[in-house]
Amino acid sequence: MRKGIRKFFILVAVFIVALFTFSKITNHETKDLTTDMPAASLPIVYFEDNGHRVNELHGYTAEMSAVSMRDTITPLPDNHKLSLRIDPYGKNIDSVTFEVRSLDGSRLVQDGKVTLSGDESAMKGEITVENLLEKTTEYQLILKVKEGDTTASYYTRIKDAGDSQISTCVDFVEEFHAITMDKDRQSELASYMEPSADADNTSLQTVTINNSLSQACWGDLQGTEVTEPVASIKEMCDEYQVILLEYILSADNENGQTEYYNVQEYYRVRVGAEKIYLLNFERTMEEIFQGDGAHVSKDSINLGIRSDVVDYKANETGNIICFVQQGELWSYNQSENKMTQVFSFRSGDDMDIRENYDEHAIRILKADEGGSIDFVVYGYMNRGEHEGQVGVSVCHYDCVTNTVEEMLFIPTTLSYQVVKEQLGTLMYVSDNGYFYLTISDQVYKINLDTKKSEIFISDLQTDMIVSSEDGRHIAWSEDGSVMHVTDLEKGDTYDVNAESGQTLKPLGFIGSDCIYGWGYTSDVFSTDTQTNTLALSQVLIMDSGDSEHQILKTYQSPGMYVTGIRVQDGSIYLSRVAKSGDTYTDASEDTIMNRDMQDENLVNVSTTTSTVKQTEVVITLSTESSGKAPKQVIPKQILNEESVTIEMKNLNAFSDYYVYAKGQVILATKDMAAAIQSADENKGVVIGRSVGRTFFSTYIRLNIKSPKFNKLWKHLINGECIKSVE
Repeated sequence: MRKGIRKFFILVAVFIVALFTFSKITNHETKDLTTDMPAASLPIVYFEDNGHRVNELHGYTAEMSAVSMRDTITPLPDNHKLSLRIDPYGKNIDSVTFEVRSLDGSRLVQDGKVTLSGDESAMKGEITVENLLEKTTEYQLILKVKEGDTTASYYTRIKDAGDSQISTCVDFVEEFHAITMDKDRQSELASYMEPSADADNTSLQTVTINNSLSQACWGDLQGTEVTEPVASIKEMCDEYQVILLEYILSADNENGQTEYYNVQEYYRVRVGAEKIYLLNFERTMEEIFQGDGAHVSKDSINLGIRSDVVDYKANETGNIICFVQQGELWSYNQSENKMTQVFSFRSGDDMDIRENYDEHAIRILKADEGGSIDFVVYGYMNRGEHEGQVGVSVCHYDCVTNTVEEMLFIPTTLSYQVVKEQLGTLMYVSDNGYFYLTISDQVYKINLDTKKSEIFISDLQTDMIVSSEDGRHIAWSEDGSVMHVTDLEKGDTYDVNAESGQTLKPLGFIGSDCIYGWGYTSDVFSTDTQTNTLALSQVLIMDSGDSEHQILKTYQSPGMYVTGIRVQDGSIYLSRVAKSGDTYTDASEDTIMNRDMQDENLVNVSTTTSTVKQTEVVITLSTESSGKAPKQVIPKQILNEESVTIEMKNLNAFSDYYVYAKGQVILATKDMAAAIQSADENKGVVIGRSVGRTFFSTYIRLNIKSPKFNKLWKHLINGECIKSVE
């Protein structure tokens, strides 16, 4: 008996010790498998021009494709000496070297080492560029800053300042901005504004030269600069200069709470004989969401001053809403009154300009009923494991464990501005662990477990593939003879065949229902606003989820042809043209209503107004909540024991032509005529892929009407610069 009792207690003791040991090991491993995102570490580089701090440059830890790195241009003064400043953020800079290369990066013109002075708070140096440069030619300047084991590269174009009077223009831009911040001086800007009756003077989100003087001077908003406005020179020529000012603004709302905004001001200016002409002005401001009680009420989430185009998703019951704002992904659980900052490069309220750098985007792929989210971060990585790289990061947020796991990372050598135009609309993660991604003219299927990729669809035309809002269903066609409709979850494909003499074109989805049209192959036209466009005689809506794929609705209007659609709030808006003989002219838009889908939307985006902030964007909730301040949560990151990085060469490939306007890429295309037309409409430039040279600029005014316009420009494929057009 005593032995039995003793054995019992021994076993209990062993069990307790084993349980304790196992618990310690498990907790230790769990702790080690999660972490906070590492802080930003790379220095920032500026140039100093005639007393101005210009062209804030961020570092890249991978060697980038030089031809895609045309964000800024730095003027060379008469003495060819460039003054630079480095903010090392407490780091010891070991060395700085530089290279001057041809714009495509292929030819080395000069290299050397920069002598630095200063300390860990700020360092300065000077680069003397040899007089070997052609005065009218742009070159690529690459700075390599070494700190410890890390070498970061910084890119800018350089060009002889010539007759641009760029310093005078920067002076003007900075003074114009300063006056907008001073209510007592706003009358000084009256001569530069061009007020229009069509301008919207009820919103501070976008203010242009056509708005009222009061709007240009912030209305009743009393703002304070949190960061010093830094001028970025985007284009520099004798005819005009393009300059952007970027800064963070703070302002108190009606309740006295401080809110923060990212502000960008676009200026296109020209120096005349007696005055400076303001050709274009546009200011945009986007609120940095804080997720506190001031922004969450009983029936809505107030996103503040921002664009009314909101990337958001809600679960079926509408009690969990996730949305993207200013480079951050948020999720609100109404039932638990919990606001989660799912992903952000910002670490706090100190507004580190490296963390705030806005050269990335987030796309929500899927949100399940419990609140877990699949999402993609693509572009420049401000901090973390991939700091200084550009790429596509596929992530999963687990709401149960409150963790974010990176499942896949695809690096690229192209800039974010180029990459965002290379990536198509299709991004989707299936339940069985496949990631579908459109890159240029191909759709890839990537196994998230094995990291193996395959081409799912090849040789696509960019306007011949569409996807449903959730990404699950796609429709595409190689040449318009057959349209394929695929359910990416089931792997099923249904084909629609064109009749003789007809061409099919996928247009979009409303829910899971496919919208497509057909037109006669001969009905292809070009106008002032459209090139090589198929006039669709009929538009059809097909039930993609039904095995019979029955046609739910057919649209046809005598004498009218559809050229495209947009789906918004459960309605289909059709762009149309009228045909008279062989001539097509723009016609009024028509609408197909879907009441069922409109009634299904439990969560919607709307606007509200206030005296100080004017128009604000809100997400309306399906039911009322407590109205109390939500609990704020920040998830941990899961440490991957194995690399999740894969290489995909196609992500480094170029389109033929890129349109740059307002300091960013707005179009990547193989259609030269479309590129030139877009540049003309947006006061931008076209860049050729092969040489990276500007061969079209908007000081050339064109009236494009010829359907054979491409043929007129074949001689431009070599990237030669056009000086005049007859």
